[in-house]
Amino acid sequence: MSKAVVILGAGASSDFGVPTLQGMFKDRWARQYLKQDPFLAQKLDEIFWAPRGHTLESSDQSVTIEEMLTILRDWENEPNCKESPEPNLFAEFRKRLYVLIMRAVFEGKSTRAAHLNPLIQVCNEKFEQVTWASFNWDCVFDASFWYWQPYAGPGSRLNPSLAISIDNWYGGWSKHLFLKLHGGINWWMIRNRLTYVRFASSGDLEKKWAEYSKTPNCPDQPVILEPSAYKYHGDFYKLLEPQWNKFFERLCEADCIIMIGYSLPEGDAQARSKMMTAFNINKKCKWLLIDPSESTCARFIRLLGQSSLMVLRKGLAGFNSDIRSNLQQAFPNIDFSEAPKKAD
Repeated sequence: MSKAVVILGAGASSDFGVPTLQGMFKDRWARQYLKQDPFLAQKLDEIFWAPRGHTLESSDQSVTIEEMLTILRDWENEPNCKESPEPNLFAEFRKRLYVLIMRAVFEGKSTRAAHLNPLIQVCNEKFEQVTWASFNWDCVFDASFWYWQPYAGPGSRLNPSLAISIDNWYGGWSKHLFLKLHGGINWWMIRNRLTYVRFASSGDLEKKWAEYSKTPNCPDQPVILEPSAYKYHGDFYKLLEPQWNKFFERLCEADCIIMIGYSLPEGDAQARSKMMTAFNINKKCKWLLIDPSESTCARFIRLLGQSSLMVLRKGLAGFNSDIRSNLQQAFPNIDFSEAPKKAD
């Protein structure tokens, strides 16, 4: 059997109602948070939107969160700047922005539509090894994988395996490896240990974020790679780095690479490095891009050509409508037909 890598970008979560970084501030829950946090709302307008002729209503046409945090970092790093940022502005702004992001990608979101389940099912059937590489902070893949499995009593469901050690994780299904490359809202550093915080009805995750938002110099921190050009600097990247090494290893040995809604932005220098290098090394591999964005499709066609790459200009839900046929077309050497059901 063959090996697959599935790369999940923001577009893999968009059909579940999770906003992209570009449209984050227009999400209902993000707007609600801005009403509760006048400091963040004021700084967003004062530093980023008003000088560029924008407001909250047109924020999706202005600089993204990644560009905002990069601008602040660059500004702080100018030693001779006469108009330096206020002391601690960056740390406070970033913390409040993280809380807003958590609200936008978690509150009111559900995986009941099960858009990822058909792909998980087919990959489980047809590949001996599946690597799920996510660039998302949300819990969409985690929940989808957990609830895709039938429940047959306590212990009947498992999380996929991980490339790093994390407390409180019910792992691991060795066939499926999960790489949360940028960290996530449910991965935390608690008492100096990387810890998985559950998003179940107990409300553990919401309680943790409430504590973080209200506690100055909170000792527990969400493990998130800062969405800026500086994301690969600092201790959290060192903590997550084994995932990146494994990502490159799996790309180099894959027979099939499926990219869903990932645009390979300029700021993701490590991702670009790993993927482009693996493309040159692993000449037998076939690539499939699933993305409705013309600009994203054009970028990958330019970078990878079209000999090894098939592009489907649609979202995840559209891809699911004929998933086996789409996969068969992209990877003709594998039989994606549905296995006959066993007789009772």
